[in-house]
Amino acid sequence: MRLEPALIVAALAASARADSVTNQVIVSSTQATEANPRATVFTDMLNSSIDIGDDWSVNAGASLTLQGQTPAASRGQFGESGSAVTLFSAGVDWSATDEVTISATVDVSPRSTQLAGTPVTLRQANGNELTGDAEVRSQTSQIAGGIGVSWDSPGKSDLEWSFIAGLDFIHYDIDQGISRVRTDAGSTLTAQQLRQQTVAYCNAHPRIRNCGQSILRVLDGVPTSLDYERFSVGATATLYRDTDVSLLADGYLYDEDPAKIGYFGLAALGRGPGLPIAPLQYRIRPEVQHRMGDFSARLWVEAGEYVAGTGDSTAGIGTRFQYRFTKAFRAWLTLAGQRDVDSGGHVTRSGSVAAGAGLRW
Repeated sequence: MRLEPALIVAALAASARADSVTNQVIVSSTQATEANPRATVFTDMLNSSIDIGDDWSVNAGASLTLQGQTPAASRGQFGESGSAVTLFSAGVDWSATDEVTISATVDVSPRSTQLAGTPVTLRQANGNELTGDAEVRSQTSQIAGGIGVSWDSPGKSDLEWSFIAGLDFIHYDIDQGISRVRTDAGSTLTAQQLRQQTVAYCNAHPRIRNCGQSILRVLDGVPTSLDYERFSVGATATLYRDTDVSLLADGYLYDEDPAKIGYFGLAALGRGPGLPIAPLQYRIRPEVQHRMGDFSARLWVEAGEYVAGTGDSTAGIGTRFQYRFTKAFRAWLTLAGQRDVDSGGHVTRSGSVAAGAGLRW
């Protein structure tokens, strides 16, 4: 169960049941580094919920993600034309009691191809260093399933509680490789030449942490898979009916070494929350939300670590403002920032803006 849907499930369980539809548009911009080729990303998310009887509701959603051109691809004149990333979701919620809701979800993302440019630094036979750009091709598909449970305390006292827990199973099929390499001098290299020069450069610079590891992992272009589980827990205290204080946490368990994925950020693009640059080990997120009539504001911070050898740490902050124009219609604006440190010590900063609206009847 992801952090954002976990809050939504808890909120819905505590409110009156109704059919609803929401749409949200997200634009994210990220700094690119040699280990993490990134670009501006556009995502549109459509979700709906339909009640079936008093105790059951069915949920469905779809998202479309488009990636812009990376700076390295522009320099290398690669002319990126990666396909769109689509993700389809379906789920069901069952109100087992007035306090307990049990949910199940399935996510499917068909195979799509992303192309991204990444800078490379090479060492020539004469000892001089040569810089250039490589085009990374990443083909990925995903299937995931999850179960979750939430409990909400009864009554309307000045202190109410809700708790959530979830378990998700995620499977990736990933095929990454290097399509083209162009040096700043205008020459081109084969994959074998790139491997030889990358190894030579790293041997000559032993103090560079995890030198060239991402690009070396994908040079052979061998398809691979990644299976892992995500454990989610959270607690929310509602104070005086208008202020929510929450603490949420995710932990990850990998069935194989996730370090075999060269560019995890490309594989995960459009297939999960946030913009991770590497496989996460854990993430925690405290947040507070206050309601003032029809207006509400939420503020959160989060921090986590990536799996050793794939990345270092991640931290973020965000805020969301929502206004309910009528009992049926609401709109919101979300602003968020993220700071990541990769396994080589390079810092990547990201920012995102999201606008959405929801209709309930």
